[in-house]
Amino acid sequence: MKKIFTAIIIGVIFLSSSLAAYAQMSSESLTASKALSIAQNARTQYWSALNGYDIKSNKTCFQKTFTYKKTEYRYLCKEFNTKKKLVNYLNKVFTQNAIEKGLKDYRFIKYKGKLAQPVGDGGSALNWNKAKGKVIYKKKGVRLFEFSVPNEETEKTVKVKVTFVNVKNKWLINALDSVR
Repeated sequence: MKKIFTAIIIGVIFLSSSLAAYAQMSSESLTASKALSIAQNARTQYWSALNGYDIKSNKTCFQKTFTYKKTEYRYLCKEFNTKKKLVNYLNKVFTQNAIEKGLKDYRFIKYKGKLAQPVGDGGSALNWNKAKGKVIYKKKGVRLFEFSVPNEETEKTVKVKVTFVNVKNKWLINALDSVR
């Protein structure tokens, strides 16, 4: 009976240390292809936020406009019409700090109970589907990647630096506008 108990204890210790090592390894490893995949998802979320609706769903909504302090604003669509909804959507690939700074920088406001932003056109000629990346800085929990992204209009390649931060074993981007 003692041998069985000892074997079970050794197995539990081995399993827990293996899981801890795996969790540490997976949280620290961020390959260029994984970073690019996160950046591509972040780009979709960035442009969805700036357009006021989820561009991946390929549907738009009627966005009512209004003037506030001499600036024309538009309400965001139902899926993003509160700060909580938009933050939850963006937090899949962006840090909380990146989101808060981005909402401030892009002048999102709450007006008559709904989230709104200044009217502007959105789009980018950068083709992230053809981007290539490499890590240029590596520290525990932080990675800086440099992506070479083709510009469809100028036919030149643009160097874009994106900082990734490990938050609760998940790699998130630390600046909302780094993937535009």
